[in-house]
Amino acid sequence: MTLSERGKDFHSTLPNTSPPGGHISAPPSRLPLTPPPLHSLPLCSRSTFPSPFCASLCGRWIWCICRPKLEGAFGRALYRLACTQPGRETCQGCPLQSLCPYGLSYTPRLPQSLQVASLGTPPRPIIFRVAYGEERSLAPGELLSFGLVVVGRAVAQLPYLLAALREVGREGLGLRRGRLELEEVRSVQPYTGEEVTLLRGGELGVNLAPLLLGASDGPPVSGHRLRLQLHSPLHIKAGGGLARELHFPVLLRALQRRMSNLEQLYGGALSRGADFTQLPLLARRIETVRQDLHLVSQLRKGSRPHQQTTMEGLVGTVDYRGDFTPFASLLRLGEQLGVGKWAHFGAGLYDLEALP
Repeated sequence: MTLSERGKDFHSTLPNTSPPGGHISAPPSRLPLTPPPLHSLPLCSRSTFPSPFCASLCGRWIWCICRPKLEGAFGRALYRLACTQPGRETCQGCPLQSLCPYGLSYTPRLPQSLQVASLGTPPRPIIFRVAYGEERSLAPGELLSFGLVVVGRAVAQLPYLLAALREVGREGLGLRRGRLELEEVRSVQPYTGEEVTLLRGGELGVNLAPLLLGASDGPPVSGHRLRLQLHSPLHIKAGGGLARELHFPVLLRALQRRMSNLEQLYGGALSRGADFTQLPLLARRIETVRQDLHLVSQLRKGSRPHQQTTMEGLVGTVDYRGDFTPFASLLRLGEQLGVGKWAHFGAGLYDLEALP
């Protein structure tokens, strides 16, 4: 297989919000966090011989079959490139953990200044995004598309991440280790399609100047009816267990937690001590019109023997009605970064669609 890789990198900040009517006051002139830069690398693999594993380019099968293989292969490649103390069983206690590209990306350490309950398990600054389709095998010459988002300060590790992507191709995927070859990485503005090339497979030079997405560059969430299409399993806890219904306040709380945690670790930590109570109150005004959700599960195997996790979540659509202006920035960030448990694996990814 040959690997053609394209990337879309963006920087998001939250826009100002205007106070809505009624007795509930809106948030201040802007939401209490400034998201860090996000750098997304959509990738493609081209097969030079029949692929040794089945791939699906849409729907949940690609998430179940390809995503763990890609994410696992990338993590192993980055570890081999970056780790200077491979004799350790874990990164815990390594003096270089806060500097190592693997430690920063896969085992981020929580700073002493951020010892808070919501950051008990620090979120990873890399998120896998995968194209979806029906299950099929890759024929010689075919492309397999997927993506990788890099958040905030982790973009400083971009040269290592690109090198790891090359290594994924050399090591291959699947039981037979079908080899891949890096062709290209691009930085793409996700909402306009503007793009620049960061890397071509056969060239040594690397362009480390990705495109940035400013606060005013993201499209507004217009209209009073909105459809949320979940492309990969969403796992949000509510009432002590998995939320089986996705009412807007539940979604909004999960988005607040995820974006605030990412900002505190990989941005400027401006959201520490901020008041996050107003938006959930406003979220109660959003009506859930229709839900078409179903539960899916996936067994994920770890790198160690007998290490496995069952990941489950909701996929499908939810229609909402109301004024989405105060929530637009969080909704757009979630569209790019995912939300809920296992978001760094590409779970909890969705698209937004304005309805008439």
